[in-house]
Amino acid sequence: MSHPWHGWCLLRPGLLLYGGTVGTNDLHAHHAVQLIVSAEPFTMTDARGERLTTQVAVIPPDTRHAVLSGAREALLVHLDPRSSPGRSLLARFRTGCEAAAWSPAAAPAHPGPGGGIRPLMFAEPPGGHARSAEVAGALRVVEGWTGHGAAESLPLPPAVEAAITVIPALLSRGPVRLPTVADAVHLSPSWLAHLFSAHVGIPLRPYVRWLRLQRAIGLVAGGETLTTAAHGAGFTDSPHFTRVFRDTFGTTPSELAAAIDWVP
Repeated sequence: MSHPWHGWCLLRPGLLLYGGTVGTNDLHAHHAVQLIVSAEPFTMTDARGERLTTQVAVIPPDTRHAVLSGAREALLVHLDPRSSPGRSLLARFRTGCEAAAWSPAAAPAHPGPGGGIRPLMFAEPPGGHARSAEVAGALRVVEGWTGHGAAESLPLPPAVEAAITVIPALLSRGPVRLPTVADAVHLSPSWLAHLFSAHVGIPLRPYVRWLRLQRAIGLVAGGETLTTAAHGAGFTDSPHFTRVFRDTFGTTPSELAAAIDWVP
């Protein structure tokens, strides 16, 4: 049975968290580390057509996949691959491009009753929203799977940290070119490209595209039209934004946005 997408979504720096019904989508790949935790089995496929039916999946960046049969109650998490939780998730569950490698062999230790553990580096949602308690619980589930400070032993080189700091400011000025970023951090373009791919997990160009998508999603969440969001995030136009969004998430922004309750 195919289920439509319907639920809530929380957007934070380095985090896109969705809770609710997970529907089917087309074959796609995104530049985030993805975690799906479901109350019932769902089925995915990789680029070769191999299938996996599971209740938990960890999918590495830039790995083509699709949901063939969804679930009525699930959490779907996209983590920035250079963030502490993203790197920690990849370090704890070393997965590959094949569907068979996406299901973790062991479950993490979850917070005990009372929720005394603060979500890892993500702020609590504001009180008063109808979904606040539900979202806070979901953040603790994310913390349980990513670990508590497990990425502290995985520092990024200073030049990569500097590049990550510089890129958001460059986004607002137009196209972000590798030579421009390299010049800003005083490295050759080839060496920065090598360091960035090795330590972030994806090349600089798709990382920049991922940041643009996050900015556009944030504008849509704030009530902007798709056209305004597309231009505000540096896409050529709304169709360009829609094409990149479909390639990244396997569905269109209008289809998803219509079914989402955005949590501030």
